[in-house]
Parts: sequence; structure tokens; C-alpha cells
Amino acid sequence: MDLNLNNIIYYILIVDDDSDDHYFLRTALNRVIPQALIESVFDGEEALEYLNNCTFMPNVIFLDLNMAKVSGRDTIKIIKQNEILCKVPVIVFTTSRNESEKAEMLALGASGFYSKPNQIEDLIALVEDVKNKYLN
Repeated sequence: MDLNLNNIIYYILIVDDDSDDHYFLRTALNRVIPQALIESVFDGEEALEYLNNCTFMPNVIFLDLNMAKVSGRDTIKIIKQNEILCKVPVIVFTTSRNESEKAEMLALGASGFYSKPNQIEDLIALVEDVKNKYLN
């Protein structure tokens, strides 16, 4: 693949243990933000290792809550305790619609909390909202 890094404007990390969710979120991201470089990891442990070794910090992280090894809750706690990583907006992207869970994640430092929609059109609208709030 011939990747021209001069055209990359945004760098986005997806942390989710469901490959279907990666696919659908990538589809929406590519439609709304075609100039983004999107990386995928599949659990919190992998995300923390990736973030501690990456050359460039992501502009935004989409983080699922319920994952094996290290949960989204524990991942965000560690991210927000790190002097460099704490500046990266973390968007909780989960199946939960629980308001107390939303409040908890925002208190832990999440920039946003979104429930995973069932329709691609709704996912595209969600990505547009994230772009407008956190990437402009």
C-alpha cells in the first residue's frame, strides 16, 4: 500500500474487542474523515502498549468499555494518569445506555460517551459529531 503521509490530517485509534465494530466504525470514519489514519487494537492491554510505544499521539481514541484483559474503565484511568496521554480526547464507544455509567466515565476523564448505534447512518452522524467537537 502506498501511503502518502502528507495527506494525513488526523490520527485515530480504535480500541474495541469486536472486529465487526472496528469495521463499521472505520467505514463511518473513512466517509466523514477520509484524510484520517486509523489504527486498531483489540483490548485495553494492547492499547496501553501501543500508546506507550507510538511515535505520534492519536488525535482521538474511540474506546469500548467491556473488553478482556484490561477493561475500558481501567484503560481510561491509566491514560488519564499519564502526563502525555491525558491530553488525548477519549471517546467511550459502547453498547451501554446507562446514565450512571456515562457519568462515571465522564468523571474518569472521558471526553464523550456514545452508545453504539444500530444503523450506519446513525454511526456516520455520531462520527460527524465527534469530528466537530474534538477534531476542529
